[in-house]
Amino acid sequence: MSKILVDGGYLIPMDKPYAVISDGVVAIDGNRIAYAGTRSGFNTAAFRADTTIPAKGRAVLPGLINTHIHLIGAYLKGLTEDVSGQLSAGLWKRAVPIAFTHVHDEDWYAGCLTHAMEMLCTGTTTIVSQFVKEHLAMPAVRDLGIRAVMSQEIFEVDATKLNASVMDRPMRKDWLEKGLEDSRRLHADWHGKENGRITTRISPAGPGFTSRDGLVASAALADELGLGINVHVAEVPGETEFVMKQHGKRPIQFLDELGLLSERTIGIHTVFLSDEDIATVARTGMHISHTSYHVAKRGYFPPMEKVYAAGCNVTWGSDWCSNDLWKFMNMGILFPRARSGDAKMLDGWRALHMATMGGARSIGMDKEIGSLEGGKKADIILVDLDTPWCRPVRAENLPSNLVYNATGSDVTDVIVDGRIVVREKKVTTVDAPAVLKETQERAERIWARADAVFA
Repeated sequence: MSKILVDGGYLIPMDKPYAVISDGVVAIDGNRIAYAGTRSGFNTAAFRADTTIPAKGRAVLPGLINTHIHLIGAYLKGLTEDVSGQLSAGLWKRAVPIAFTHVHDEDWYAGCLTHAMEMLCTGTTTIVSQFVKEHLAMPAVRDLGIRAVMSQEIFEVDATKLNASVMDRPMRKDWLEKGLEDSRRLHADWHGKENGRITTRISPAGPGFTSRDGLVASAALADELGLGINVHVAEVPGETEFVMKQHGKRPIQFLDELGLLSERTIGIHTVFLSDEDIATVARTGMHISHTSYHVAKRGYFPPMEKVYAAGCNVTWGSDWCSNDLWKFMNMGILFPRARSGDAKMLDGWRALHMATMGGARSIGMDKEIGSLEGGKKADIILVDLDTPWCRPVRAENLPSNLVYNATGSDVTDVIVDGRIVVREKKVTTVDAPAVLKETQERAERIWARADAVFA
């Protein structure tokens, strides 16, 4: 088994609040961390590393965890953000028809690789992904080497016929049955593969897209397989109105009534929240995947000042289009501060904690990833600090310096499961230029097929 030494640098272990080690080392033996701490506390000569990564002038921290992504969204770059009309017009007018109708099976591999590479190269080492035909995304995460928690999204309604004003949403029982069977098959084929690097969850699309029976059946399947649940909830305009009309409750309260909200559940977006909803999230222990940079582009934002104050476990998710989690941390701090005037509700270290240990906790992997500690999986990133936007460096303020000033393009090296997958900003596992070229060519054909959505 290979031994890697990350030598020197500013270590941010994330195991203790605000702790920074100015001259630290991380020793990796196989796929686990053997040591993470001060240089003076470790015998580097006795370790006998096969590979040494010099880290002077760089921050060393655990890989970031993105708790919500649709990998197929690479084909939507820049297409949805400025579409005029009602809120979320870009989602309904372009994203949904392109992703559901015009992306063919043979387009998945390159597109999913591109979106996953964006995350890997910007410091995300673990992704939580879901969509229809998710089996087509699996070879991409396998080959890239990213840690992936994957799931088949269970729809019972034709999303291409929806928008915020549609309250008639006929559910298809045959779609439910197929979604459940596809979820079961994905688990059987992929859960625990690649030395445990790939796992699965269960993902009902949400109360705006899935019936009461579908939500209950999804929870039952998660129970049977011992898996967690991802669910879009309170995410877009029109959803609350639809759920109130159908079930007489707000989306969060409806899921709580059905028993879907617990510490095994990630609620995705959770934008349109009442005070009662926030109290319910806090009480049940449901985790929130806060897609701060994404929802802000749509023209709305959740009441995060109340969510943070309630003590909810908040994580960062990107959805699709833009996946640099440094942007999401930044927006997740600044927008609520500007709206509330409270500059103390969330700081840089806590935002980083949400991106590491908070994300790990949400997927039940906080004993394995999320911090740099001996015995944990070796998921590690290095961030260049020798830049005008990060210098000068004061160690005690480094977490804040990174969150406010660094970007994903400053990430230089990425290790996942003890394997170097990005070295000096170059992906080592796949031919990145060839993948990007193919994705561009496929995207142009997809957009030509979808020409009507650009009218």
